[in-house]
Amino acid sequence: MSKRQQSESSELVAAAAAIEEELRKFESLAQEVRTGPLRAQKHLEKMGHLLNSVADCDERLVAHMRSLLGVLNGWRERQQALAAEVNSRAQELQARTRVYQSLMERFAGLGQEAGSLSATMQGLAGRTQGEPVKPEELISSLQGVNERMARVAESAQTLANDAREQDFVDISRDAESLRQQLLAALNRANLLQQKLHPANA
Repeated sequence: MSKRQQSESSELVAAAAAIEEELRKFESLAQEVRTGPLRAQKHLEKMGHLLNSVADCDERLVAHMRSLLGVLNGWRERQQALAAEVNSRAQELQARTRVYQSLMERFAGLGQEAGSLSATMQGLAGRTQGEPVKPEELISSLQGVNERMARVAESAQTLANDAREQDFVDISRDAESLRQQLLAALNRANLLQQKLHPANA
């Protein structure tokens, strides 16, 4: 518990204790007023003093209650301020979640494209190991794959930058890793394309 909380708690306890003590006095005085005799002058004078004491006690009781209400109102205002901050944070969370989901959807799309490109590359590599095929056919296919890889790598770079700007470092890191993998695959595809060119000459 912070010092502020301890202080507020002490104020609340003190105010409640003061009310309880004053209420006990009030009840005791009220009991004397209700049951005191009124048969002689001294009784009447005593009753007058008792009534004055009851009035004074009542004033003190009202003052203590006001003090208690002041403490409670302070707590209520603090609770309302905290609730407003929590609500604001909840709205921020919703906005950040939408941004995160949008970035993740883009990343998932790039991942699917990268997987499709990988499957295409494996297919082309398999063709070079199987029956003879015309080099120009493979070169044309590789050219199309290379262009797609370059576009996906560029999209991955854009995603990495956007995620970094939004302070989602994990997505930015993953998108950059995907871009590096695509560039490495693009280099391999280019080497394969270069190997095929002499045969096409």
